[in-house]
Amino acid sequence: MKETGSSGAAGVTILFIWLGLLFFPESAAAGDPGWRPTYDIVLRWVNFIILVAVIVKYSHEPIKNFLKLQKGDVVSRIAELDSEKSRIIEEIKEVRKKGEANRIRFKEMKERLIAQGETRKQELISQAKQQSAIMLEDTRRKLENRVVQAKTALKLELLDMAIEQAMNQLPGILTDGDNQRLLDDYMKSLDT
Repeated sequence: MKETGSSGAAGVTILFIWLGLLFFPESAAAGDPGWRPTYDIVLRWVNFIILVAVIVKYSHEPIKNFLKLQKGDVVSRIAELDSEKSRIIEEIKEVRKKGEANRIRFKEMKERLIAQGETRKQELISQAKQQSAIMLEDTRRKLENRVVQAKTALKLELLDMAIEQAMNQLPGILTDGDNQRLLDDYMKSLDT
């Protein structure tokens, strides 16, 4: 910021007024003592204006440099945050891709487990049918065996009854000649 000739002259004038009031305050106070509060207020404003002028004149470049440095720091921090943001966005995309891949894999595993379960279910049903067929066949054979045993027992019982009845009735019907003839027939059958 370059100063023009009039602002430089105004600054010098203000400087002299300030120095005059600073070194010769009794000339300002020589008049009416009621003027003192006004003098104090005016002097405060003059001091403030001088302070601002000095700050602007001598600290303009350092403040400008400080602000440039701060701007550079802020720009580099923004760049860092942007790169971190980009990295985080990429990580989020990767996590989403992995999540989608996991959902697909979970769905495939679920379908595979369901298929395996159905296969196992069919195997169990088939085994149950085979076992029931074996059990039915075994039961049928046992029943047939019992029927055969019952028939054999019945035949034996009937035979025993017939023999018993024959033994009861034959002694009265068979004579000694009949017995001799039966004995001879039996011996002949043994010789041949």
